[in-house]
Amino acid sequence: MNAALSAVGIDALRWALETSLTVVYAAAADGRLIFANAAARVRWRDAATAGMPAIDLFSGDARDHLSDVASRVLTTGESGVFDAGEMGPAGVRTWASFSLSPLHDGDVISGYLCIATDTTELKRTELRLRRSEQLMVDTQGVAHLGTWEWDISQPTAVWSDQLYQIYGLTREQYTPSYEAYLSMVHPDDRQRVIDATNRVFHEHVQYSHDERIVRPDGSLRYLHTWAYPVLDDGGQLIRLVGVCQDITDQKLAEEQVLQLNAALERRVAERTRTIETSLRDVEAFNATVSHDLRAPLSVIQLSCEVITRGKDHDLPPQVLDSVGRIRRSVSYMTELVDALLALAQVSNAPLESSEIDLSQLCAEIVSNLRFTSHEHKVAVEIEAGLRCTGDPGLMRAAMENLIGNAWKYSSRVPHPRIAIGTVNVNGRAAFCVRDNGAGFDMKEAHRLFAPFQRLHASTEFEGTGVGLAAVQRIMHRHGGRIWAESEPGQGATFFFDLP
Repeated sequence: MNAALSAVGIDALRWALETSLTVVYAAAADGRLIFANAAARVRWRDAATAGMPAIDLFSGDARDHLSDVASRVLTTGESGVFDAGEMGPAGVRTWASFSLSPLHDGDVISGYLCIATDTTELKRTELRLRRSEQLMVDTQGVAHLGTWEWDISQPTAVWSDQLYQIYGLTREQYTPSYEAYLSMVHPDDRQRVIDATNRVFHEHVQYSHDERIVRPDGSLRYLHTWAYPVLDDGGQLIRLVGVCQDITDQKLAEEQVLQLNAALERRVAERTRTIETSLRDVEAFNATVSHDLRAPLSVIQLSCEVITRGKDHDLPPQVLDSVGRIRRSVSYMTELVDALLALAQVSNAPLESSEIDLSQLCAEIVSNLRFTSHEHKVAVEIEAGLRCTGDPGLMRAAMENLIGNAWKYSSRVPHPRIAIGTVNVNGRAAFCVRDNGAGFDMKEAHRLFAPFQRLHASTEFEGTGVGLAAVQRIMHRHGGRIWAESEPGQGATFFFDLP
């Protein structure tokens, strides 16, 4: 009866192992399979056939692990475990833990039983944790960030590897504690740190502040530290967790910026004094030009009038010709002085911004030109509704120069025309003054707005070469720009835009 029960029990055990979802196989002492359940046969297919070497079920390092563990089990009778991974049919890596237990035939160890436990998910979780830990370590290194935790029931804290690096310490030479930490805090910051820590302990208030530490090598580092209290269910403080970031580079950069700003302020102040001095020199120069230069010119002009006051036949022709040249030169010098004063006034006059009816302003200028040179018949077209914002006096001076130039340089064509309006330039509206006069070569355009630079000989068209320089300065002072397009004999167009 007992033998019958024993046989039933063995059959039941065999059935349980056969139908188990866990991989199970048994091997004799010589290493050949004597049993492999269905799960094992699915896993290893033909290799899990009775009589085949068990070692053929594995590959790579797993073969050596099996050989070592099986040898110990068969020799000592003690169970053993080894882990192994393999690539599945779908190319996905799986892991398992193989537990070997001895099989006894009386007092003799006749083989071993191997039960495999699938550890794939556990292994993947472990790998993810390792990657996460490594990522955290790498991130802390990049951000110069270290973490710490202090169970207040313990005398020491736990620091991350990066925090040791920040403090210039190693685990072997330093045991983290509150007292040891305070000894490294800069003396000027120590009381502030103590006060913040006390608030955490007594008021459970987190803190975040900058502090300085002195490393063992004497170097100074700037840190930003956060500390957070962790309370139990009863509201009692049980531990502190914190983060510490090395912000030395940031602080040094801020100090450098402050130094640069201070240096810049000094340079601005020096430049301001230089400009003020230059302005005073310009004012003095203007006064000299206005008074000291005008006076000799007036004397020369009066002297010429005295010389020529008599009858023409009283003087030799050569003298009369010389006096005439002197008077023309005095007249030109007077115009040049006036132009210099006008240019200086453009550069130094304060701006008074207001809305300007540019169409009306141009109409007034054209009317004045017709009155002063009524013999010059010019067809002028002014676009209606032209408006801008700027200084009325300076804008009048600019338009007088632009329209006056168009009037002058179109004086020698049979049917002079001037058009004043707007055009689209790169999506923005720009004002323009166009004429059909003498024009100029664009190769010389760079000289247009330079003071005293003329593109036409004085025998062709009179002028001092200052007008366009004044116009450019007026536009620049308004934050605008001016440029021109032209061809010789095809007239010229001057464009300007204002903000």
